Amino acid sequence: MTTHVVLGGTGVVGRETIAALRTGDREVRAVSRTPSTAPESGVTPVAADLRDAASAADALRGADVAYLTVGLPYTTTAWRRDLPVIVRNAVDGCLAAGARLVYFDNVYAYGRTDGRPMTESTPIRPTSRKGAVRADVLRMLDAARDERGLEVTIGRAADFYGPGATTSAFNMFAIDRVAAGKPPMWMFDASLPHSITYTPDIGAGLAVLGTDDRARGRTWHLPTAPALTGEEYLALASGGRLPHRTMSMSAMRLGALFASGARESLEMAYQYTEPYVFDSSAFEREFGVAPTPYAEGIAASLRTASAKAG
Repeated sequence: MTTHVVLGGTGVVGRETIAALRTGDREVRAVSRTPSTAPESGVTPVAADLRDAASAADALRGADVAYLTVGLPYTTTAWRRDLPVIVRNAVDGCLAAGARLVYFDNVYAYGRTDGRPMTESTPIRPTSRKGAVRADVLRMLDAARDERGLEVTIGRAADFYGPGATTSAFNMFAIDRVAAGKPPMWMFDASLPHSITYTPDIGAGLAVLGTDDRARGRTWHLPTAPALTGEEYLALASGGRLPHRTMSMSAMRLGALFASGARESLEMAYQYTEPYVFDSSAFEREFGVAPTPYAEGIAASLRTASAKAG
């Protein structure tokens, strides 16, 4: 039986990946620093600190496929300090176990694309500090593949949203606010198209990358519905019943004086001041998968947020 190991099994992407693998009745090892105390059938919780090489190696022992979905605090400092170490330890653990690695990535390493749609062939040209960290990790994975024989497949998503996606900007500024009866918000320019990827589609896509031989050794854009504008997303979230607000750049800069989250977000502002369009058509054609429509995904996210708020 194939052993699937999800590194970061309690984060939202890890949980969705596990759910997708379990839909196929696959046995899963869910690795996290604080594993669930009430695991579901077919899921084995494992405690490990992936920043420690020995702990990561133990977690990956006997693995056939590993999915690296670990989330980190949204700071450049944490990314620079921890992400290369975690990836290096995951690579070493996979090579020792003879496992394939499925690496979950975002689009920061692309940098500014001047409004052009992002595809798998978009050059890696980061224009932010966080993007530079991501680009360094991609070079590390390339070297492990070319020099050490690692089999690695990359699944990339746009900004994400979904049920329980507490770190998602769209969840925080739109979904959670509507659930609390407040007007939803968008950053900078709500008239521009902006792709967002539904977290259950991310998990299902990563499961495909780890189980379908056609995916091996490539980079794939995970299923993402055609981009809407910020105004269209907010209308779906509010049902047209609430006015929406747009956060100005000056307000963000003022907030950055007091809030670390605003400071960390400023360098990524370009994603909201020009079209941000993510093309996943290659994945959809190859695997016959359609992304979840935004109306459906936003409704599901609202139900989860409303249940939590109520």
